[in-house]
Amino acid sequence: MSPPMLHEHTPADTAASFDALRAERQAQYGVSMAYIKQRVGDGAEYVNEVARAILSPRGGYYQLLEMPEEFAGVLGAGVSYQLISQPEALRLLSRLEELVRVVAQPGPYARRVSLYVLYAGGSLRAGQGLFVLDARRGEPPFAHGILRLDTVPRFFKVCLDTGAGDPLPGDFGLPASGVQFFLAPTHTDNGGCLLATLARAPGAADLSLRPASPAVN
Repeated sequence: MSPPMLHEHTPADTAASFDALRAERQAQYGVSMAYIKQRVGDGAEYVNEVARAILSPRGGYYQLLEMPEEFAGVLGAGVSYQLISQPEALRLLSRLEELVRVVAQPGPYARRVSLYVLYAGGSLRAGQGLFVLDARRGEPPFAHGILRLDTVPRFFKVCLDTGAGDPLPGDFGLPASGVQFFLAPTHTDNGGCLLATLARAPGAADLSLRPASPAVN
């Protein structure tokens, strides 16, 4: 599924900006990322070949292995998670497909909606094996890749920034402002898939909604 109304971002563009984006993010947010990781401390670890997540009573975060600067974390009580089955994961993808369709239409639905999905063998640097969507108010939304509804991804992240005056039509089971991410187990035939939410709770410190290049976020 590739929404035709969205501006396309080519793999060549993604590869060309990848190293520059990593350096930019490290310079801007490296200290904050290290602080959140230190405060979260040890906790339950979930990891596969694509991403790593740590969840503890003090907060939680994820980061990609290919690009550790692609990070979202929160301190405090705004963390919830559960283990879900692969059929449940596919149902989640169907909801995300509907979200993409909504965002592709004109309308002040949110200040920002960001989604990327990484499949087995996918790479942000190569711009392949993935689906990326980024929509920001006042800018043309764009997408790259294919959202495959019959394949459980290795990882996905959806980030929303909405307010009382700009709700999304429909119930997508997502926080109004925050991040939801999914991480499949290392062995896809054994164990549950992680589904976690990093909400922007009062008093929480987070990087989930910081501006970033739409190449990856």
